[in-house]
Amino acid sequence: MAGKRKRGRRVDAKGRSIGDGRHVRLYRWELESPAYRSLSVGARALLVELKSLYNGDNNGALFLSVRRAAARMNCSKTFAAKMFAELQDRGFIRPKQLGGFNVKSGDGRATTWILTEYAHAGALATKDFMRWRPPENSERGPCDRTGRPTTRTLDEETDETVPPSGRLEPKIASSRSHHADTDNLPSGVKITTSEARESRAEPCVAQREANAR
Repeated sequence: MAGKRKRGRRVDAKGRSIGDGRHVRLYRWELESPAYRSLSVGARALLVELKSLYNGDNNGALFLSVRRAAARMNCSKTFAAKMFAELQDRGFIRPKQLGGFNVKSGDGRATTWILTEYAHAGALATKDFMRWRPPENSERGPCDRTGRPTTRTLDEETDETVPPSGRLEPKIASSRSHHADTDNLPSGVKITTSEARESRAEPCVAQREANAR
């Protein structure tokens, strides 16, 4: 039909789509970055929550308190606070205004966050996380139950890992049978069962005699 207009997406003056199709976008180059690969599951979930607050113009005014983040991720406030610290350490976010509570006025304010992936205050995106690199001679292990990543040190010679504290668990020597003591006898020398029993009994007899004295 000649009079029918071809349908297409509506865009604003900046070329952004107009509508309710807001979404969170994760680029492949971001997913493949060492910083993202090192993130725990909780930190990745928090990053998605922070990105969901971004509308294209409010970077630096992303309000998300630890309490609210814990509610959105269904976790404890302690765990959520550690995830904020992990994202800051990797360079994904940085605070613009730290939250606090004024005792005199009774007013409280939440921390506002900046996503370094996006431009802020007229400046280009810094993408601090793209410059993050893991510590040398170490690899990131799984997170423990508190959400803290465990770092395991690599042995350069054997490629084996040791605990973060650098201590190795002591090895418990397995019990040996008394028959193993006869394995190192010279060839041609044999010991009878009665002789073996007497040799084992001698220390016990000597000990009893010493105690009796």
